[in-house]
Amino acid sequence: MILVNVARVAVVAVVFMAVGCSSSNKGKIEGTKWSSNAATVQGKSLGAGALMLEFKSDGKLVYKAGDTTWTGTYSLGMGDSVTFNTDQKLGNGTKNTERININGNTLTMKDSDGTSLTFTKSN
Repeated sequence: MILVNVARVAVVAVVFMAVGCSSSNKGKIEGTKWSSNAATVQGKSLGAGALMLEFKSDGKLVYKAGDTTWTGTYSLGMGDSVTFNTDQKLGNGTKNTERININGNTLTMKDSDGTSLTFTKSN
């Protein structure tokens, strides 16, 4: 009887953890394209549209900055965390976790170094 009760408590705990640890971006990011707003990053001005992000429905990622294109995959983490796995080094390496908040047609991405960029939905 005690083992049955322990098993029930464990199942309930797992369900609560799964619900509480879900991504805030699920259902908002998949199948979307985004174009950057004008910004200044590390003292350099970026014009509107200088960066493009595409999150494909199948988990693939395309990130463009000028003439450079990174491809790879993305995965949703807990809360607003999104991990990029790219084919070539991007920032600190080929695996980068960003903080992404989507509010309507606006996506805000914050890097681990604190750099924040805003994008507008383009599809």
